This record gives sequence, structure tokens and C-alpha cells, in this order.
Amino acid sequence: MRRTHSKAAAVAVIAVLAVGLTACSATSSASTSSSSKDYGTLTAGTLKIGTLSDAKPYAYTENGKLTGFEVDMATAIAKHMDLKPVFVQQEFSTLLPAVAAGSLDVAAASTSVTAERKKSVDFSNTYFIGYISIITPSGSTITKKASSLKGKRLGLMQGTLEDQYAQDHFPGVQIVRYPDNNAAKAAMQAGSIDAVFLDYPIAQDFVDQDSSIEMPINIELPEYPVAMSMHKDKPALKKGINTAIKEIIASGEWLKIEQKYYPDAPVPDQFQPTDK
Repeated sequence: MRRTHSKAAAVAVIAVLAVGLTACSATSSASTSSSSKDYGTLTAGTLKIGTLSDAKPYAYTENGKLTGFEVDMATAIAKHMDLKPVFVQQEFSTLLPAVAAGSLDVAAASTSVTAERKKSVDFSNTYFIGYISIITPSGSTITKKASSLKGKRLGLMQGTLEDQYAQDHFPGVQIVRYPDNNAAKAAMQAGSIDAVFLDYPIAQDFVDQDSSIEMPINIELPEYPVAMSMHKDKPALKKGINTAIKEIIASGEWLKIEQKYYPDAPVPDQFQPTDK
């Protein structure tokens, strides 16, 4: 009798343990499922972000650390989505093809939204509106009028908005393409080209650092807002990023990031904090 009772008790204990383990497993699985959203990223829990390597103030290395407006924004977006940001630095002209091919989750590189680019990739909600500018050596005959560019050699970074804009709006200009803005600026200072066409913040940084450079032309671009690019077939990723951007703007986090890199720039109403 004692052995029978002992055997029955053991069976009961095993059954209880089995139920407990099953319940724990189910709870653990449910917890994991609820705390880790499936955004369809290349690697679960990670956001693989393509960006630039030497484009201050967007993305650049300072004291051995990758920093910049785009880097901070992408990092904040990933954090809001409970994802780990992993940055891959590439030339601008390779970023959108990499996104379209699915080798990057997103690209964060001050990318303006255009109809042509929408043919190959999708875009998040906008998180920046800016200017594009022309810089020249001091004493240049290029003035505030775009017509003064006619017959000039204009350097720019290949594949950028400036590339398309110059083709559409600057007739008679000889376009010379470079892999990055620093190469274009060096060519200008060497006399190989007459001017460089680039984003205003980078142009302003060049002017601030070198008194021999002037900035005669600035062009506002509200029709070409900046956004994060992603693959066309990633609705969950797009929704997660847009939600994160909305939260970052509403909380005032966007404003802190923007003022860190553009302390004197005006802030459009759409980027003002709304949380009280």
C-alpha cells in the first residue's frame, strides 16, 4: 500500500510540473510575442540603417563615434520601436538601390522625397525640410541669380536631389559628379570646377570653416521634404517608423536633436512639440 501511494504521488507531482512548465512556456511565448513586434526587419530586433560617412551635420565621425542629425534621428526611431540600430556607411548613390534590393532595412541620409525615387522605394513621414545651396570661391562671377551659372562647371554629389534639380533648372550648366561633397569642394578649390551644389547645412559648415568660400545662392525646398526610405513591401515597418516619428516630434525630442545640429534654423510648425 505504501508503495502504491508513493507511486501515485510521484505521478501527480510529475503531472503538476508538466502543467506548470507548459503554462510557463506559454506565458514566456506570449510575453515574447507582445514585447517584440514583428516589423519584418532583416534581422529580428535590429534595424539595419544605411547612412553617409562624411556629411556633416547629417552623418559623420567625430572622436571615433558616428554622429549627426540623421544618426540621432534614426537612433531615436529605433529606440521607440524597441530595435537595436546598426549603421552601415555608404556613398549616397548606393543607398536607395540597397534599400530597394533589400540589403538595408532603411536609409537615413537626408533623402528628399521625389516622384522618381518613389518608383523604387517607399518613404516614411517627413522629419525635415531644408534648403540647397551653391558655394563658390571668393570673387566668383556667380551671383544670387541662377542665370549666372550658365556656362559654369557645377560640381555635386552623384544621385542627390541637387543632381536632378540642376538638370531641371540650370540650363547651360556643365554638371560634374563626385562621390561626396568633400571631393567636390576640393575640386572647386583646385580650380577644376566653378561651384558646388549641395545641402545648405553642409554648405554653411564649409563657409564657416573657410573664409575663401562664399554662398551666393540658397533655394528653399518645401516641395521636397526629407524622410527615411524603406522597401516598398514593408507595411509594418513603415507604420512603426511613422508612429515613432510622430512620438519623437510630439515629445520635443525632435526639437532637441534639430537644435543640436541646426541651432539657428527656423522650426516649421509641423515639427513643434505638442505634448504638454
